[in-house]
Amino acid sequence: MLSALKAKFRILLQLLELGENQILLTKYFPGRNARAGLALHYRPAAAGAALPVPPRDLWLGYGQDEQSYVASGREDVARMLEVIARSDAGFNPGARPILDLGCGGGRMIRHLADYAARTEVWGLDVSAPHINWLKTRLNPPFRFAVNTTIPHLPFPDGHFGLVYCGSVFTHIDDFAESWFLEIRRVLGRGGILYCTVHDEHTLQLLAAQPQHPLARSLQGHSLLTPGIEPADITVIGQDAASNVFYRARYLQAFLGPLFEILSVTPQAYGYQTAWVLRKR
Repeated sequence: MLSALKAKFRILLQLLELGENQILLTKYFPGRNARAGLALHYRPAAAGAALPVPPRDLWLGYGQDEQSYVASGREDVARMLEVIARSDAGFNPGARPILDLGCGGGRMIRHLADYAARTEVWGLDVSAPHINWLKTRLNPPFRFAVNTTIPHLPFPDGHFGLVYCGSVFTHIDDFAESWFLEIRRVLGRGGILYCTVHDEHTLQLLAAQPQHPLARSLQGHSLLTPGIEPADITVIGQDAASNVFYRARYLQAFLGPLFEILSVTPQAYGYQTAWVLRKR
């Protein structure tokens, strides 16, 4: 009896700790103030009209104005498709469904409207505010849903031909390997994963650009200290704003048995390196 009470008390202490730390509380599940209401209005763009741009607070720091925000997504999509094509993936991006995992405010997916006319194009994110705006503004031509940081995608095995993750695995810490496995599950035979990461090349770029915001946040950290070999996995912070750095040798060791590594392209997504992987 006493041991059971002690166990329940330990659980209560853990819950109290989570309740006091909103970062820990929302690390694994998207949350909202329990007392806050929500009223959404479905206002998709008229057929043939330009797709609306989300409000600035959903831009995640991309762009200084609407024009540059839209242009940045267009450039990253063009670069992604170019890198995939150069990887000799033998892939037709409009033939099978596409998933933008970590779509944010739809910065990239908005430039896949031509493909959405031929196949399903989905956007998922852990941020409910972003998805709420997208599903009431850009549906159609796209489809959206909120996911959690727990590695689970609400799709059947082999559903997608392409999954892309721009600056997503740069922030996934504990569950990175599980997410790679889950993405592999929903990719069809020969399906492609395009993902970007922080790696050794990223660190070289940041060391040469000390005024870059990420470089400034790393000042004093051993990652940017000359002569110190970085760890194979370095996680800075344990919250939604964490930054994760890899050495390529670890990613090759883990991903090699799961995917055929078609290409590794530095600076494909800003200072991040893009990996093009094909499901074995």
